[in-house]
Amino acid sequence: MIAALPDPPTPASILTLIQGVERHGPAAPAAIAFRSALFRAGLEADAAGGLAALDRLMDAAAAADPDRADARTAILRAAWADLLPGPGGRARP
Repeated sequence: MIAALPDPPTPASILTLIQGVERHGPAAPAAIAFRSALFRAGLEADAAGGLAALDRLMDAAAAADPDRADARTAILRAAWADLLPGPGGRARP
């Protein structure tokens, strides 16, 4: 039997994880756990739709609260640094 792949993360699920990071100090164990969950969600999104899926999730998180858009994008970029193109990230074709 083939195991079913998990559903890709939704913008709402990503936003919930970001809000968890925002509620705690950067070094708090809970914030570290939320960032780890964001990384796993990024892996799932990348597997389901590649860079376009990650971009859509970042755009949705930023649009949800324009006053926090920069901070939320920074949280995602830090969590997904290994998945995104650029210095230290994965090269994309």
